[in-house]
Amino acid sequence: MNEVRQWVLDAEERSRKYIIETPLEYSLYLSKLASAEVYLKLDIVQKTSSFKFRGAVSKIMSLTQEELDKGLVAASTGNFALAVGEAAKIRGCELTIYVAENIAASRLQIIRDHGYHVELYGQDGWDPEKRAREVARQESKLYISPYNDPVVVGGQGTCGLEISRQLPDVQAAFFAVGGGGLCSGCGGWLKSFNPDIQIIGVSPEKSPVMYESVKANRMLEMETFPTLADTCAGGVDLDSITLELLQKYADEITLLTEEEIANAIRVLFEHHRLVVEGSGALSVGGFLKMKDSFKGKKVVLTVCGRNIDLELFKQIVFQ
Repeated sequence: MNEVRQWVLDAEERSRKYIIETPLEYSLYLSKLASAEVYLKLDIVQKTSSFKFRGAVSKIMSLTQEELDKGLVAASTGNFALAVGEAAKIRGCELTIYVAENIAASRLQIIRDHGYHVELYGQDGWDPEKRAREVARQESKLYISPYNDPVVVGGQGTCGLEISRQLPDVQAAFFAVGGGGLCSGCGGWLKSFNPDIQIIGVSPEKSPVMYESVKANRMLEMETFPTLADTCAGGVDLDSITLELLQKYADEITLLTEEEIANAIRVLFEHHRLVVEGSGALSVGGFLKMKDSFKGKKVVLTVCGRNIDLELFKQIVFQ
C-alpha cells in the first residue's frame, strides 16, 4: 500500500489556498546537453523561497486550537524556520525556532527581520533539533519536525502532485535529500501516479547521513562537514519515518562533491538566470552527473530553494 498518496491528498485539501503552484520550466540547455527533455520545477518561487512552506503550512493547518495554545517549537537550518514562521502567522500562534549557532548571518537576519522568535543552539544542524525536542518536552509544547511527520511529508509531496499535473508523462524526477521529506513525499506520490517513474535523490557528499542510512537499513549517527548544501546537512532523527519511505520510493540516492554543487549553481545562473542555494541545485547537479542514463527521457529536476548568501553566491558564480 502507498500510504504517501493519501497524505498528499489530505495536505492538498488543507493547504492549496495557501501554497503556490510553482512553474515547470523547460530547460533548453540541459535538454540539448543530455539529449533528453528536461524541465525545472521552480519551487524557489514558493512562499519563503523554498519547498519547505508546503510541509510547514500543511502541519500548522492540521492543528487544533488546543494544540496551538500550547505553543509551538521548531528547529531549522534556515529554510524551515522561514516556512514554519510564515505558516504560524496564518493561525496567529506562538512559535520558538531553534537554529544552529553557525547559521549563515544573512539567513539569520532574514529570519529575524520577519519577527520570528529565534534561539541559537549548537553547531550541527541536528543540535537545534534535539534542543527543540527537549524544550517541547519540558514545557509541554508541540514540536514541529521539518521531515519526521506524515503531515509534513504529505505537504512536501504536493510538489510531486503538481509535477504529475504539469507533465503527466514524466519518466524521471530528481529531488534534494537532507532529512528526506521532499524526496519521499514527492517520490511516494509520483510512484502512486506511475510506478515506472524513476525517483532519484541527491545529497551532499559531506553530509551523506540519509544515503548511508538507506544503505545500512537503519538511521545512523555520523560526523558531517560544512557544505554548500547546508540546508540538507546534519543529522537526522534516529526514528525518522523518511528512512523507510526513501527505501520504498527512491530508486537511487547519489552524492555530489562541493565542486559538483557549485557547478550546478553556476549552470542555473548562467543558462537560466536563476539564483539558487546549494541544496536547491542538488537535483541539477545529480542530473549532470547521471545525464547519460536519461537520454530520450522526460525528466524533472526540482529546484527547491534560493536562500543563499549574496557574497557566497558571487564567489561561486564568478570564480
